[in-house]
Amino acid sequence: MKKKNWNRNRTYLRDWKVVNERLVVRGEFLLDLDWVENWDKELEEMNAGKVGRPYDFPESLIKLQAVLSQWINYRGLEGVARKLVVYTKLPKYDDYSTINRRVNKLSPEIELPKVGKVNVACDGSGMKMSNGGEYRTTKYNISQQKRFLKVIITADPFSKDLLGCEVGVEGDVASEPEVAMSHLKMLIKAGFDVEKFWGDGSFDVKKLFNLLQRYSILAAIKLPKNACGKADGSMRRAREVEEFVELGYEEWASKKRYGRRWTGTEGIFSAVKTIFGEKTRAKTVVGMCREVERRFWAYQGMKGYADSRVSA
Repeated sequence: MKKKNWNRNRTYLRDWKVVNERLVVRGEFLLDLDWVENWDKELEEMNAGKVGRPYDFPESLIKLQAVLSQWINYRGLEGVARKLVVYTKLPKYDDYSTINRRVNKLSPEIELPKVGKVNVACDGSGMKMSNGGEYRTTKYNISQQKRFLKVIITADPFSKDLLGCEVGVEGDVASEPEVAMSHLKMLIKAGFDVEKFWGDGSFDVKKLFNLLQRYSILAAIKLPKNACGKADGSMRRAREVEEFVELGYEEWASKKRYGRRWTGTEGIFSAVKTIFGEKTRAKTVVGMCREVERRFWAYQGMKGYADSRVSA
C-alpha cells in the first residue's frame, strides 16, 4: 500500500546554497590551523601552576587529533603531525604514545549556544562495541560482549544543535527519561529558557511531565491509545492524555508538530553514523564510551564551525 504522503507536493524552505556551503566549510575545520599562532600563549596558560612535567603540546592540537582519530589511528596521526611541521607553521609534532594518552584523557564538553530560548528533543540509539573480524573479537574477548553501546542525546530540533550526550553499555546506562530530566535540569540551571520538549512513547513518565509542568515547558510526548486519564500523581499528564484522546493521534501530531523531533535527534544520529561510522575501535568499555562521546562532540564542533562562518 502506498503511504498517504507519497507523491504529495512539498515546499522546502531550505536555502540549498547555504546548506551546501556549510557542508563544504565543515571540511575546512579539519585543516584550520589558526590556533597555531597562539601555540606558546596557550601552553603558558596550560602550564601556569601545573605540578609535574609541563605540557609540550597545546590542547588545540590534541582536540584536532581527537577529531581526526575517528578516521586515522594514533601512529597515522603522528605521521600527519610530521607533515604539518614540514608544510605549515606547526612548531613540532607529538608521537603516537603522547597522542594516545592525551586524546584518551580529553574530556570534551559540548559547546552550548548562547543563553536564551531553546527547544529540546531527546532520543536514544545504539553503537556497536566491536570493529573487526574473528581474530580481534577473540583476542580481546569481545565475542562475549554482544550488547550495544546506548547513546542518548538531547538537541534543539530547530537549530539542530546538540545540547547533551550520554553514553553507556546497554542495560547499564540510565533510562532515556532519566537522561532527559538530567539534561533539562542542566539547561535550566545554565540559564536557558526551555520552550518545548519532544519525545517518543518511552518518555511517557509522570516525573518528566511534572518537571515540564514545574518549569512551564510545552510537551509533545506520544501517549498510548489506551492511556489512563487519571491524575495519579501527575495532573499535567492527565491533561495531556485528555487532549490526546480528544484529538486523536493524527490531529494531535499535527497540532503538536510531533514530527519535528526527528530533525533534532534522528538527523544527528544519522549524520554522526554516516560521517564516523557506528563501530568502535577501543578495546575497553570505558574507551568505547569515550570514543563515541568524542564523535558527537566532533560533529557538533564541525557543525558549529561552519554555522559561524556561513550565514543563512
